[in-house]
Amino acid sequence: MIEKLIYFINRPNTNTRDPLFRKKTGYFVSITGIIFNILLSVSKVIIGLFVHSIAIMADAVNNIFDTISSVVTLLGFKLSEKPADREHPYGHGRIEYISGLLISIIVIIIGLQFIKSSVLRILNPDVVKFDKLSFIIMILSILVKVFITILNKKAGEMIDSKAMKATSIDSLGDVFTTIVVIVPMISSLFTDVQIDGYFGVLVSLMIIKNGIEMIKETIGPILGEEPDKDLIEKIYKDLEAEPLIKNVHDFHAHNYGPDNVYISLDVEMPAHLTIEEAHNVIDSWERTLEEKYNINIIIHVDPYMEEDEHTELYKKLGESVRDDKNVVALHDFRVLNGNCGKDIVLLDIVLNDMHGKDKEALAAAMKERFERDVSSEYDYRLRIIPNFTNIGDE
Repeated sequence: MIEKLIYFINRPNTNTRDPLFRKKTGYFVSITGIIFNILLSVSKVIIGLFVHSIAIMADAVNNIFDTISSVVTLLGFKLSEKPADREHPYGHGRIEYISGLLISIIVIIIGLQFIKSSVLRILNPDVVKFDKLSFIIMILSILVKVFITILNKKAGEMIDSKAMKATSIDSLGDVFTTIVVIVPMISSLFTDVQIDGYFGVLVSLMIIKNGIEMIKETIGPILGEEPDKDLIEKIYKDLEAEPLIKNVHDFHAHNYGPDNVYISLDVEMPAHLTIEEAHNVIDSWERTLEEKYNINIIIHVDPYMEEDEHTELYKKLGESVRDDKNVVALHDFRVLNGNCGKDIVLLDIVLNDMHGKDKEALAAAMKERFERDVSSEYDYRLRIIPNFTNIGDE
């Protein structure tokens, strides 16, 4: 239902990767959040004052900051649309990630502030009274937050928005928070024991937990998280369908915003092709992939000798590491004439487990293995490459 609503707003455009689709969806979801959160915060402030509940007041202020969060998200969408300039040659797309991070920090600050207020309420309890109208409004607020949660989750997935996904996590937390807030109101019907302050602490801890989860969600793209595996797999499959491409490797993706992904990779092509022939094939693929996935891509060509005097050596190198589960692939194999009596073997080795390990030490260990198991007549110049994608290397 939510997806249909978003498609209806963007009609007749159904391309979720289209910047205009993204813009209209972002504006709609943010403005919807602003309107609903203003209504919720005002109603909860009134109810909190009326029934003397610190937990409801905490929830009300939480909704006020949810309104601010929606405004920050809206501004993030607006600023991220700014075109690239001399100072920012890759555009301003990461502003959206920063806005999501700011929202997360605001949420944590709210939680810390209301832990303090709740502890004071425990030390100085006030009588919480039950009111039927207030109770109904709180139930309605839960339903509204469920809608906002689903709206942000679905929209965030459709247009790949970290800020919306963070807001979805926050809104889901608000649902449980409001449920917890209602408990002291109900308990006032059956007991004079004031549990409002204790539930205020519980609400505050839930708010802080949501904030921490939101930071984890938004800080990854800023620091440089691994690329989208689905996108990588699709690109690999597309390129491997090309008869002239032997192997795809050294995949690097840089995320400068949801609509601004830069990708570079290497492919191996037969060495007998002329530069012009190889260029025409790769240029065609770059244009096709950029249009298909709305990305920026650069493809580097490595020559591949199908059969030459060194083919047997390459096979032996592969056999020597066949049982090593840590070795993902060997590529960029070349043999050059050396000046010191030994020919030079150039080879890239892709490894899975690189955590805390030195590349030079790994290369030295692999060199010793090749000299022992294959041949000591060559000078091995090895380059160790970590396998970040786990896709495409065989």
